[in-house]
Order: sequence, then C-alpha cells, then structure tokens
Amino acid sequence: MQNGSIAEDSVRSFLSRPGAQLPGEGIVSLRSPLAKACGQVTYPSDLKLPGMLVGKILYSPFPHCQINVIDTEKAKRLPGVRAVLTWKDIPGINKDIKTIADQPFLAEDRARTVMDALALVAAETEEAASVALQAIELDLIPLPAVFDLDAALTPDASQVHSNGNRAYEFQIIHGDVKVGLAEADVVVENDYVFPWIDHAYLETEAALAILSSDGTITVWLGSHDIYSDRIGLSVGFGWPEESFRVVLVPPGGSFGGKHVPVAFFAALLAYYTERPVKIQYSRCQSMRGHAKRSPMRIHHKLGARVDGYITAAEVHITSDTGAYVHWAPLIIDFCCIQATGPYCVPHAWVSGHLIYTNNIVGSGMRGLGTPQVEFATESQMDQLAERLNIHPLKLRWINALREGDSTITGQLAPGCQFVDTLVAAAQRAGVNLEEDRL
Repeated sequence: MQNGSIAEDSVRSFLSRPGAQLPGEGIVSLRSPLAKACGQVTYPSDLKLPGMLVGKILYSPFPHCQINVIDTEKAKRLPGVRAVLTWKDIPGINKDIKTIADQPFLAEDRARTVMDALALVAAETEEAASVALQAIELDLIPLPAVFDLDAALTPDASQVHSNGNRAYEFQIIHGDVKVGLAEADVVVENDYVFPWIDHAYLETEAALAILSSDGTITVWLGSHDIYSDRIGLSVGFGWPEESFRVVLVPPGGSFGGKHVPVAFFAALLAYYTERPVKIQYSRCQSMRGHAKRSPMRIHHKLGARVDGYITAAEVHITSDTGAYVHWAPLIIDFCCIQATGPYCVPHAWVSGHLIYTNNIVGSGMRGLGTPQVEFATESQMDQLAERLNIHPLKLRWINALREGDSTITGQLAPGCQFVDTLVAAAQRAGVNLEEDRL
C-alpha cells in the first residue's frame, strides 16, 4: 500500500504542472494546442509510476466457443507474476453495460467473438506478463460461428445469444407510405452497403490504475467518455461511484472508438495486487479489442412528383452489431430518425434492425450512424434529380425543411439554416433556383 500512496502523490504532482510553461520533460494539458504541436503533451501511454506493474489481456482464440476450463495456476506460479484473474474474480456484476446488458467484462461459459477477454495478468515486466498469458491453460470447444447478416437470419443459423440473432429493432411510421408512393411520378430504389471501418487513432488504448490507502481507486486514461467508464467501474466492482476517481488524460485520438473496458481491467488488477497497474494495447489488440463503425445495408426507396416534390420514402436499415449491441441501439435509432435527411417527406416508413453475428462489435464513429444513412439519402436525391431533369440543388431547395415543417418523427423543424445554405451554394454555382432545370 505504501507504493500506491507514493505513486498517487507522484501522479498528482505530475498532472498539476501548468501547460503554458511547456517543461521539457513533458506536460499534461487539455487546453494546450502548442504543447501538442511541440510534442510535449503526455498521453496515457506515457504515464509511469514507481512500482508499476504491466497488465495484459488474454483474448479468445475462437470467434465462438464453449469455455470449459480456464486454468491459471501454472501462470500464477511464474516468476514476476503478481495476479492472474478471470471472471470469477470480479467482485460485482460481470457486465460491461452500454445500452443492453449482453456483454461481459470477462467471458464466463462462452466466448462469442475474438474480442472477448478470457483472463487478465499483472506482472513485473512486459516479458513476464507475456509468458504468463501463454501459460494459461484453456479447455475450449469451438462452436459454429456466423459472420454474415443473411446467414445469421436463416432458420438453422448458429445462435449468438439464447434469444436469437435479432438483437434490436426500431421503426418510424409517418403517414401512409403506400399512398405516397402511388402518388409519385418517379420512384428511385437502390441498395447501399457500408463496410466495417476502424477508427485507427494514433494512440492505442491505455489506462493506469492505483488503489489508494482509503480504499478508493483512481484511474487515468484517455477515454471517449470517462463518466460511462466510472459507471462501468461501479457496476463491475459493486461499489458506489464515489469509490472511483477517473481522470481524463489527453487521448491520442478517439473519434468515438475508445469505449473499451481497459479502465476496469487496470483497476481490477490494481485492486488485487495493491500496486499501480498500467495496460497499454498493442495495435493488434486495439484492432481486435474495440468496436468499429457499424456496417450497414440500406434499402432506400424515394418517390416524387414531376414538379419535384417528394411524396414518400421507404427506408430499411440492417446493421451487423457483432456479438454485442454496445452503443448500436442508439445508432440505429439515430439512423432511422435521420433517414429522410433535412427534407419534408409527407409519407415515410423507416425500419432499423440490429443483427447478432460472431464478428467484432459494431458501434459509433463520428456521426453516430448519420454518415451511412445520409450518404444513401443524398445519393437518392441526386438520382431523383436526374430522373426528373431538375437541378440537384433545386430539388433540395424545393423539399428542404423550413421553419414550422414537421419531420417524420413529428418534430417541428426549428430555425433551420439549410435553405439559406442552399441559396448561397446556388448563387456561388450560378444556379437560378426559381428557373433552372438540368
């Protein structure tokens, strides 16, 4: 415990240095762009404390498997190893809760993706920790896995969860889409497919945790949301939130991706070893261990009259959420709400579906699903303009939401500047919105 107290004082002193001074040995400051430009900001991967242990994670070697035994005894006896933990060592609830409690911190009886963690190790050195991971004995039975949306929905598909492979659904019905499509003179119908995309931030995930003499745990990390990290710590330990102090250190990028349980893993190891513990993902672990931009298939049908006014939109969004839903229900909701863009659509039917597979988890990345669905919508608008022989800017101007118009969710549009933007763009492009056709 003495090491912990000394280490905590050291970090407090380190973090209190004023950013404006730009000391040569490096600084931590969220408000110092000059420090970042000069390469003097200290990121989580740079933090070091006296007596600090190295933490490492053992992942499932299979995308889907039954876990019979995780034997850690041999690994625990190795020189330099201070702790080897499994789900049985979690004092609270073994759930990394984002929206739906379907994802464990550490896998119990089954691993559903290669990003599932099986065990944690803390050791004196990087080498000792790596050797300990290899010494953990696993008795696993590979199970059939499903990696494709269509395959996941077949009657004989392997079930990722006991309640089936349909994880979540959301629907918006506005007006009568059949009536609206019947009123259309032109209907454009297309399918759009969006792949997995990794955030690829320069700094991989890292966290440093320490157990203080008063029994509280402090974690320093670069996170996308330290408040949800604190809630996760509270759930996993079964302690009140005030038992944890989560300090945001400038992250080396995130873009919506740094929602991994690295803070909990470091804190759990620090709790059992009573030593400061740092976990730093390798690039391989980062690619394997964090969620990606949700892949989607979007079927989009858009109808309009010859005068350019949209009559109806029918949009069906299907997303591969991987083995767990993570933040994806919020994303699919947002996609559905944004499915008709900033346009006045009198009739709409929009549905969103999340499907479980044994892939790595799909989640948010800058825009919370909006880039995918808006690409589809704007592509439809361009094709509709071509079919109607109307300039693309004019088609958008005709259908743009104006103040007082209703969206497909029934919300009244506020003081939207979309029309002003279109007018300015048209002026710059030399387009007369009152007259121009293609």
